[in-house]
Amino acid sequence: MPILCASTVWGAGSAPQTAYFLVFQIDDHRYAVAMESVERVVRAFAPAQLPKGPASVSGLLNLHGRVIPLLNIRHIFGLPERELRPQDYFIIATGAAGACAIAADSVPCLTGCRPEELMPAEAEVRGNYIDRVIKARDGLILIFDPARLPPHEEITATAEGAQ
Repeated sequence: MPILCASTVWGAGSAPQTAYFLVFQIDDHRYAVAMESVERVVRAFAPAQLPKGPASVSGLLNLHGRVIPLLNIRHIFGLPERELRPQDYFIIATGAAGACAIAADSVPCLTGCRPEELMPAEAEVRGNYIDRVIKARDGLILIFDPARLPPHEEITATAEGAQ
């Protein structure tokens, strides 16, 4: 897995105003999350199931004693559901709402871009979690913003109350 692929974005470099994003892939779709929000990336493992949990939460993870909600990012983005595979990854991200986990098929790279390479998302793709887009040479990358999540306590309470 490449660690840095800044060349995939027009004009990416190490200038002080460069913002860095972790790119992840779900099916044929590319998304990114700001590096300042990323705690770590780990291989996927079986979450605690929530049989009657909210559709936006796939389960709960016990990560070194911390309970972290696993977002059902496929449901949130309207993508087809599928089972977790051993080769999948969890991206542990933190926003104002607390930590959450995002399941990704792959995490191909870290990329950097300047402010002019970030565009506001069109109304059709803007949602609760997406508001900007990276203009890359080979297409657009939607930026997931964990700061737009509901408060961590609300997600966890909803998920735990459904057990």
